[in-house]
Amino acid sequence: MLTTERLARLPFLVRYAISIALVGLATVVTSGLWLLVERAVTSPLYLAAISLAAYYFGMRAGVFASVVAGLAIDLFFVEPYYDFSGSRDEVVRLFLFVVEGSFLSLLIDRIKLAADELRNSREELLQLTQYQQTLREAEQKRIALEIHDELGQALTGLKLDIHLLKRQAETVRPGAETISSGLEGLSSRVDSTIGTVRRIASELRPSVLDDFGLVAALEWQASQFRSNTGIKCKFRAGADDLGLEKDADSGVFRIAQEALTNIARHAKASKVEIDIYRTNGFAILRIADDGQGFDTSALAKKRSLGLLGMRERARLMNGDLKIESDGELGTVVELTVPLATGDQINRGGEA
Repeated sequence: MLTTERLARLPFLVRYAISIALVGLATVVTSGLWLLVERAVTSPLYLAAISLAAYYFGMRAGVFASVVAGLAIDLFFVEPYYDFSGSRDEVVRLFLFVVEGSFLSLLIDRIKLAADELRNSREELLQLTQYQQTLREAEQKRIALEIHDELGQALTGLKLDIHLLKRQAETVRPGAETISSGLEGLSSRVDSTIGTVRRIASELRPSVLDDFGLVAALEWQASQFRSNTGIKCKFRAGADDLGLEKDADSGVFRIAQEALTNIARHAKASKVEIDIYRTNGFAILRIADDGQGFDTSALAKKRSLGLLGMRERARLMNGDLKIESDGELGTVVELTVPLATGDQINRGGEA
């Protein structure tokens, strides 16, 4: 597919030949209009040809097209026809039209440069955001492992020490209920702390995502959501391995996490359904609830950070995030993410 960048890199003669062809096309169309309407307006079609030349081939091509267009107008549409004698009126007319076309070419060239800079800036910002997301995921994984391994082992050792002290106290002083009950309470608090440590480590980076993949992680998340909130949560998967890029697994999981968090906080739902499957080279994640909906347009104006984060994650994966909400029917969050290149070829026809 020819893009503006590829067209701008065409050989010099090709670019200018196409510019002449555009002016020629404008001449043919204008001549046809003159057959239908006497003395039809000629300038707009030539200005359109100049604009196309300037947009696709640069300002110089636009100025060149302006000169050719000015000569064409004078030759074919200004009496005496098919004659350019170089008279004062003809030169002034040509000069004014070339100035007009050159100014238009300059504006188009500057607008195109500004658009290119804006696009490049946006691409750089996306790359930086993706890099920061990758760093954050790696840091969360490291912290989760340290919490689970170091702090978890320390608390487990403390619990064993408490159990040993309790047995020693009962051996040395039989019937020492006060010490025994105190140590038992301390052991219970240690158990609670161990549970809290495991929960924090799982929220930072669930090990199931690294060990068993995205589908298993989503199923685990649905189970956690069900047990923590008491809301019915049904999970369905169309495949055990979706074939996403490595970094996309984390992005899809985080979006699902944020969607479930929003349901728990705001939706007042009684049932949630999570579906994930692949079709036509894409992976689809769909989360639907039967809670109270919201006005998506009003929420967009408030610039909700949670939704902004979800959309940004989807954009980083070259995906698309759609949120549909109805006051009576609940909310549906649908994420579409392209599969990895090899999986697009091998599994593109699966549903």
